Amino acid sequence: MWKSLFKCSKNQEYSYAIFESITNIPTKEWDAINTKNNIYLSSSFLKAFEKGMHEKTNFRYVLFYNSQQEAIGISYLQIISFKPNEFLQNKIPCTVADKVKKYFFEDKKLNVLLCGNLFACGENGFAHTEAIEKPLFLELIHHAMAAISSKEPKKISFHLFKEFWETSTSVSDHLKKQSFKGFYIDVNMVVPIKNTWTCCDDYLGDMNTKYRTRAKKVYKTSKNLRKENFSVADIQKYLPEIQRMYTDVLKKADYNLGTLNVATFVHLKEELQDKFIMSGYFSEDQFIGFSSAFAFNGTIDANFVGIDYEYNKEYKLYQRMLFDFVELAIDRKTYELRLGRTAETIKSVVGAKPVSMKLYAKHRNSISTSLLGLVLSSINPSRYEIRNPFKN
Repeated sequence: MWKSLFKCSKNQEYSYAIFESITNIPTKEWDAINTKNNIYLSSSFLKAFEKGMHEKTNFRYVLFYNSQQEAIGISYLQIISFKPNEFLQNKIPCTVADKVKKYFFEDKKLNVLLCGNLFACGENGFAHTEAIEKPLFLELIHHAMAAISSKEPKKISFHLFKEFWETSTSVSDHLKKQSFKGFYIDVNMVVPIKNTWTCCDDYLGDMNTKYRTRAKKVYKTSKNLRKENFSVADIQKYLPEIQRMYTDVLKKADYNLGTLNVATFVHLKEELQDKFIMSGYFSEDQFIGFSSAFAFNGTIDANFVGIDYEYNKEYKLYQRMLFDFVELAIDRKTYELRLGRTAETIKSVVGAKPVSMKLYAKHRNSISTSLLGLVLSSINPSRYEIRNPFKN
């Protein structure tokens, strides 16, 4: 742990303490700041995640204080290494000059200091009290990130804020004052859950005939599947198969920033209990797929899935998982189901709508940041078609 003082642009004095492990932070103080109960900022989640990912990722946790030494904010950071072309892959348009692309995307790994969670969409990298406004708090985080970068033995090339909902980009755009470049990535597909849906039949009843017929066909095709809610012991038992199916899904993804150590699922279940839902799908005794989700703040955040593609078409397995996520959201009386990025069209068939997400990046060199802006401004999210399965 180390501490630092900071006088912000408003001539107010703040300080912060930086920790390298969740086991070293004052847990009560940390959780007291997380007043919105974001599960990805809870000490329980962070403990499980660090257990599972400590061999692949370096973590930094920051507690912020005002001049009276009252805790006013927290920030969760990760140091990751990846090749930029692994992140953007085919999203770099041909209109960007080759020399500029090569400057950033040659075949070498870069170290990135990330504010947020590598494996979850949304604003999961920080929280603060009402004692400080969000734009000023982002300035404090940026200062702490600079301090961390200066002490790292491995050179940090980029700072990255991942990622803001469209409703808050007017505030997050204050990062531009700190020379960050903003860019949109693929949308998050979100299903608003109506309070009139007390069961799955209510949900299906709101669909028009065409999509209700399709939904019933998915249920009919997959009727012989058995779904089990996994315990800690179940996850441990099926870890080799979970690894194989998770890897198969990753191979089909357009891009990803990292690979989860599947043993993390065990730690998440141990720490979060019923707030982490992991289910296995079986054809007779054959384990053919799994899904996982987090339940918090009136939302279900669908996360990792694994599929044995030998059975996917026969049972319409992935589509059944999507309908089961909707049913879970209804059963838990939530107001929203977040299905994440990719597969936008098929997710819209169950009622998901696209919500824009924005990231902010900054290179350690100001000239490189300007060039980075040219690249990022030319990148557009994936194109997709949206279906509306509901009446009217």
